[in-house]
Amino acid sequence: MHASAALLVGIDIGTTNLKVVATRPGGRVEAVVRRPMTIDRPTVGVAEFNLDALDRDLVSSLADLVKVLAGRGIDAGTITGIGIASIGESFVGLDGQDRRVTPCPTWYDRRTAKRRADWGLGAADWFDITGMVDDDIYTAYRIDWWRRAGVDWFSKVTTWLMVADYATFLLSGKKVASPSLAARSGMTDRRTGKWSHHILDPLGLSEDSLGVLKPSASIAGGLLADIASVTGIAAGTPVINAGHDHPCAGLGCGLVDPGRMIDSTGTSEALKTVVDRPLGFRDVGDGRYDCYPHVVPGRFLLSGHIPSSGGMIDWLVRTLSGPNPSAETAALLWHEAAATPPGSGGVRVGPFLEGTGAPWNDRGRRADISFLNAQSTPGAILRGALEGLAGWLGLNLERFEAITGTRPDTLTLTGGGARNTLANQIKAAMLERRFAVPDTDEAAGVGAALVAGLATGVFADASEAARLSDVDWQMIEPDAALASAYRDLTPSIAGHLRSAQDEVHNG
Repeated sequence: MHASAALLVGIDIGTTNLKVVATRPGGRVEAVVRRPMTIDRPTVGVAEFNLDALDRDLVSSLADLVKVLAGRGIDAGTITGIGIASIGESFVGLDGQDRRVTPCPTWYDRRTAKRRADWGLGAADWFDITGMVDDDIYTAYRIDWWRRAGVDWFSKVTTWLMVADYATFLLSGKKVASPSLAARSGMTDRRTGKWSHHILDPLGLSEDSLGVLKPSASIAGGLLADIASVTGIAAGTPVINAGHDHPCAGLGCGLVDPGRMIDSTGTSEALKTVVDRPLGFRDVGDGRYDCYPHVVPGRFLLSGHIPSSGGMIDWLVRTLSGPNPSAETAALLWHEAAATPPGSGGVRVGPFLEGTGAPWNDRGRRADISFLNAQSTPGAILRGALEGLAGWLGLNLERFEAITGTRPDTLTLTGGGARNTLANQIKAAMLERRFAVPDTDEAAGVGAALVAGLATGVFADASEAARLSDVDWQMIEPDAALASAYRDLTPSIAGHLRSAQDEVHNG
């Protein structure tokens, strides 16, 4: 089969939705099937993915994808490979008969605590091994928490799998881990590409209790016959554990080589770029940013995020729209925000609804709205939040440029937030950069499919996979007058973010 005729499938297991995407090698999406992820909340503060639902939905969505393709005259026999991406940190334990015996905590389930100091690891040791910001969400800490809790099922677990590992096992029967997702477990040494005994030994785990850690873009196995008979996809079709959804989304927007930077914005927001080596603790300002394996061989992802970006804006819109919000009141609010002059009448917003994210990484910090007066309007508050988020992006962009020694004139903008015209205008003006927006809403699914293409030889290398010849791009240019206005205002906007955080550290 000619490479251009190949059909690649990417499975994106996210926090909110499971999405199965059929795409061509050039990035053109042929079909998408979505299922909502089911989250159980058995008690206050507990959030767990319902894997019974995932088991059903994973197979039924593949079967529905085949039906959608057939309706478009596309033969499922042209599917060359299936790549699977998922959220990080979440895990599940299987017993000796490969039955699930544990819950699957969401990545944002906060029952765990950092244990690295108890394991004899300083902050620099932890980062130089794992490449992860010093946080409490990683799988290693979760497993340790369960072990200490003394739950009766803990001793029954013989294999621990991340979510994409588990989905790969369901489809192929193979227990395989991928470097980018394994990094989010906090149990791998990114320098060697192997599981780290500095982490496993204190947990009482062996490598045999984890998936086989294969290089990025490796085939795990073939699609099982019983799955093939239900879905209509040929038995033996290569299944690939593509890895963590963030770097998959980066690949889905062409992020392969150093020098390019992506602002991925949705409920949360992340600034990402590629480096060619695992940067050390000091290289990234004493471990302020994640630096872990990309989903393509020989590359590492430098990443910083804010936990609530679009989430902050959605909360503000609901709150400012009154007790009976409607589409009409929200539209009026956005109109007022657009009509508010740059600087929001002096209103400053620290957009830290769920913590600061990078570069401060303070989970306890919360949002603030400052310098209100009698003339302040709801639209000014909303615009102030957009300016605060643009200021956050600018601060991190400066640090990324200092770390990498590059200054891109154009940033790639992707995610649901890329559809927010006012936010885009403010960002472009404050940063005085162009933004390139790819015409795709399924970057992680497309990226997982491209990893499958790399693994199956559809592409000669990652650069070919990242060309995305079938994807259209929209360019957002900074408005000269708006940029001129923000040139004087940006120091105050960014200074509020800095001073608010300095108060936390100095208090």
